[in-house]
Amino acid sequence: MEHRFRGTSTHRVDAKGRVSIPADFRRVLDACDPGREAGVNPRLVLCFGDARVPYYTAYSVEAVTEISDMIDEMDEGDPHREALEDYFYSQAETIGIDDSGRLILKADLRERIGIASEAVFAGKGKTFRIYSPAAPQEATSRLGQVLGELPEGRPITSLLPKKRRPEA
Repeated sequence: MEHRFRGTSTHRVDAKGRVSIPADFRRVLDACDPGREAGVNPRLVLCFGDARVPYYTAYSVEAVTEISDMIDEMDEGDPHREALEDYFYSQAETIGIDDSGRLILKADLRERIGIASEAVFAGKGKTFRIYSPAAPQEATSRLGQVLGELPEGRPITSLLPKKRRPEA
């Protein structure tokens, strides 16, 4: 079975920062956190270290484990390794999902990207993004830009690696 985050939905955030994760996303998180003890809710890793973007990226335990393995293969002292360690370890938090399917976004995290009473969840395959509905679309998705650059009549599937053709 393919475990991918798909879809976009907006959810209410209560005064304590609790927000429901979309049901389909919870199923993926559940399937991608197989090593947890029986009866324990799935977890996700929320990365918040990229101040250039108005969103946070959430990873399943399985996805972040793959990335951790790649980081471990890098040379000690490599500046790229250190930056990745900062992003995935220092500027990240493992968050458990409560029995109601919610996560808690701390006040400082909500404030940093402008989340007030609602949060948007947008699937990105192995990850998903969380952002404010007020965030500019061009800052949270590149779809419009890329479609605008494609020649008329050329489908987006032409961008897939096996389908890329040299420009004429």
